Amino acid sequence: MKTVTRIALSLILIAFVCADAPCQSISGVVNSYYAVTAVNSVSNTLTVDNASGLSNGQPVMIIQMKGASITTTNSAAYGNIAAVGDAGNYEFNIVCSISGNNVLLQDKLLNAYDATGQVQLVAYNTYASVTIAGTVNAKAWDPVAGKGGVVVVAATNTITLNANVDVSGQGFQGGALVNWPVPPYNCDWFVNVNAYYYDTATSGDNTGGKKGEGIAAYVANEHFGMGKLANGGGGGNNANAGGAGGGNYGAGGAGGTRAGETTFDCHAQYPGVGGISLAGYGYSTGVNRIFFGGGGGSGQENNGVGEPGANGGGIIVLAAPTINGGGGQLLANGLQPSNSACLDPLQAEGDGGGGGGAGGTIVLAATSISGSITAEANGGQGSNSSNRVNDCTGPGGGGGGGVIWTSGASIPAAVTASVTGGANGVVSSGNTKTSCRGQSNGAASGATGLSQAGYVAPVASTSVCVVLASPALQTFTGVRSASAIVLQWSLSASAAANGVHSFVLERATDSAGFRDLATIAASGDSIQYEYSDPVQGLDGELAYRLSWQDGTGKWQYSRILNFTITTGPDAGSILLQPNPVKDALTMTVYSWTAGTAGLTVTDVLGQPVFSLQVGLRKGINTVNIPVSKLAPAVYFLVLDGQTGRQVREFIKR
Repeated sequence: MKTVTRIALSLILIAFVCADAPCQSISGVVNSYYAVTAVNSVSNTLTVDNASGLSNGQPVMIIQMKGASITTTNSAAYGNIAAVGDAGNYEFNIVCSISGNNVLLQDKLLNAYDATGQVQLVAYNTYASVTIAGTVNAKAWDPVAGKGGVVVVAATNTITLNANVDVSGQGFQGGALVNWPVPPYNCDWFVNVNAYYYDTATSGDNTGGKKGEGIAAYVANEHFGMGKLANGGGGGNNANAGGAGGGNYGAGGAGGTRAGETTFDCHAQYPGVGGISLAGYGYSTGVNRIFFGGGGGSGQENNGVGEPGANGGGIIVLAAPTINGGGGQLLANGLQPSNSACLDPLQAEGDGGGGGGAGGTIVLAATSISGSITAEANGGQGSNSSNRVNDCTGPGGGGGGGVIWTSGASIPAAVTASVTGGANGVVSSGNTKTSCRGQSNGAASGATGLSQAGYVAPVASTSVCVVLASPALQTFTGVRSASAIVLQWSLSASAAANGVHSFVLERATDSAGFRDLATIAASGDSIQYEYSDPVQGLDGELAYRLSWQDGTGKWQYSRILNFTITTGPDAGSILLQPNPVKDALTMTVYSWTAGTAGLTVTDVLGQPVFSLQVGLRKGINTVNIPVSKLAPAVYFLVLDGQTGRQVREFIKR
């Protein structure tokens, strides 16, 4: 028997080995994304925008992208984080059941989430061993829909990286270009445009580039101007100052000023302020939060040839006992600004340059990493400015470096980690004014990010419901006899005929995780199976689960059966059938001695719904439970006897 490692058990629902079936290859977008519109921690449910495509037993990651509040005074403090809120909170869980767009999770939520802060649910598949054979990307972050930008790949044995996982530029978006033409948005030699925010309803001098996106939402009528937006870089102010870089662990670099203008030409001495570092708000076992790279701020544009802010990097999570490097790279870099309207798309002409996006986050949750893996969460370079013109407009600031986080006491030697900040832009060598060429005009590089070990996955362990079995599994039951747990299961006729070769039965005790108990060969002429597990010498809680692979290569699984090994009239297993139930619920329980037990049905809050006394004889007992008048919901059956209490969950349809 093999022990399922903590990482695999944390993130993976089922365990199977590659020798039983071909290893799977993946490429493209392998995750599905659901915006969470409501979080109910009491009922442990999430409401999503559209639950289509989710299924019972689906492993998911819950993560909140925004939610920080910021200082909004018109000063250098604009964009400072006043409270981080629930931004960056995340965890792994399993879908227990779905009702409409309401998703009931198997395990109690660890963290608080605020749906107004753009919480998303990222669904991922589980594999025995998987090869990344072609480039894997996320669906790019959509700030309107509030989802995307995250890749999660998990396996119970091995992930082999033969191609890239690339979420570069799939994080927070850079500030979009807005052209402020003259007229009516004239500038004036005698007016310094130095406010930290502007809106779109302004005129005259009062304009600025758009701020990059960060972990705080845009403030109404304050989308533009030099002030940062938490880790989003500030935009350059009028006329033609450069935008700043976005931040993640490393802060973004400031944008550059305009210089060398002729007398009475417009000033631009107020470039974007760099996105702040999120180093103090996450990336530790005590404060386990992770973030997108912040977007860069846009350069101020009035001639249609500026540079926008660039997007930050997204998030990659790879989780398996072993990750093998086979030539692929992990890329969560911030981007460099680009504008196809410019002769050189990477250089502004007569307008301000844009800030680079910050690097994102890469998590490698693995016991062993072999081969060679290059992981990059670098900040993007700020754009150059003033290409082909006799003017020295502001270059863009560089994006800050992101985070690479591995399990274990130190970063494995197989991992080459890069979290450098992006270089600042300069005045282009194509500028016709020689004195300006190569000058930064105050634009700054992004700060270095963080590469560290010690990652521990945030995974809840308090189960609040039982995942419903695959529809292919007609029954999976267990009864306690005097010397063994007798487990029985059956497949539907169609499933039995669909190429099932064997079953893997696993058992968990209260002192250890699930271990493979037995592999049972499937019989082509039978859909009924049985296995007896001797339990002499065992004491405490036991749990069993069953998995098998169908003819399509997909792994199916059962619900988990729980048993308590003690003595007394209520000892042994409790089996509730059917579950979910519509009208008639039957409880089967084995008792060592005759006696009386109290039976109570409660709601999910533990409030009693009804109670009754039941008489138990020695041996197997069958008790009918009146549930036809209960409203559809999740309930718990509590059986109290002379030696203790047993609790089982059921779902009333």
